[in-house]
Amino acid sequence: MNKKDMELSCKALGAAMFLGIICAYIAIGAAFAFVSGTDFYYHVSFAFLIQGIAVSMIASAAWVLCFSLAKSWSFLTRYLLVLTISAALFATSMLIPAINATEGLIWLISGIISTFSFGTGVAILSSKHFKNTGARSILLWELN
Repeated sequence: MNKKDMELSCKALGAAMFLGIICAYIAIGAAFAFVSGTDFYYHVSFAFLIQGIAVSMIASAAWVLCFSLAKSWSFLTRYLLVLTISAALFATSMLIPAINATEGLIWLISGIISTFSFGTGVAILSSKHFKNTGARSILLWELN
């Protein structure tokens, strides 16, 4: 896999994760507001957007690197390594001052759900692609 393909796949996965974070944030916020009987304002602060983009891109880079470069490791080892990296990433993102806002917990939960969902889906498709073709790939357009 060349550098251009890896970079493009990383950006595509990061964009998908970020979109998932925004959608999950709105859905979880609306559900929480419905259950608690409070109002939920459908806006996302600029600090959350910047943090979401950064976390999504770093998490997608971790997925891409672990599933394309660490070819000698087993699937489970690579998967657990990436989950550990993502958990550490979200733990450090809690140190950002804007995350202590009221919506911070909802934002973190939606980020974790999105990152793990998209990353796990790509990891499973990558493993399936390897079993079918014998070639490792994390290129989103090659995975069926």
